[in-house]
Amino acid sequence: MLNRWMTAGLLAIAIIILIGVTQVYAEKSEPKAAQLEQLIYTADSVIDNVDRLVIKWQGEGQGNAKAQAALLAGHLGLEQPVRVRQTGHDVYRSEEIVDTATGGAGMLVNVVDTGDKGYYAIVQLSGDAHTDRSTLMTLHEQCDQLLVDSGMKASWNMSVQGTAANTTEFDASEQLALIEKDLSKNVDLASVERYTDVASASVSYEASDLPLSIKSGSHMLNMQLAVHQVGEQGNNRITVGFPVITIEY
Repeated sequence: MLNRWMTAGLLAIAIIILIGVTQVYAEKSEPKAAQLEQLIYTADSVIDNVDRLVIKWQGEGQGNAKAQAALLAGHLGLEQPVRVRQTGHDVYRSEEIVDTATGGAGMLVNVVDTGDKGYYAIVQLSGDAHTDRSTLMTLHEQCDQLLVDSGMKASWNMSVQGTAANTTEFDASEQLALIEKDLSKNVDLASVERYTDVASASVSYEASDLPLSIKSGSHMLNMQLAVHQVGEQGNNRITVGFPVITIEY
């Protein structure tokens, strides 16, 4: 069940891969910029105020992890990666944090040496409401081509987090139901997995019009939506993921 498949950080994803429960993403044969534009448009119909947007490219490869990290970082204009030791593995990491108020996007390269001359790499783009969307799309296409050229078979996903204009008027379940009602006017949705507790509500959907999918049991999921009530004032944090959420909500 994917409702609680959330990651606290990039290393957590690497650990998931290492223990052999990786999920396979599939996507339609459309230009990456067009796919991203469709997903951003869908997210914008759910979230009025974007606080965080994360695009993650990830995949496995054969070769030297340090060399792969240096290659990826170099082509993206990042500093040479720094080696750290985590959970018994060498991890090579390089990150650029930008002021998104100027329209820029953050970038991160994280490559884990998995042993046996293999590695697991993540390239992440991040932004918020101020990030220029055309910049994101250009970087997204560059990452796609870079990973292909480097010999990796990589997949990508996107998560967006923020609030809606009426986020203080409803509890988490009510807010989720309202979003579903509005979203269903533009996207053909079929709910598959649903989770609720005192402060949170989430649901995963089949939505074949969307470009990304992941297999869960007998279903192909395309989107996950979650609402979490934050603080005593009842503010609702909304998170949407394609095909599932891969950040904390």
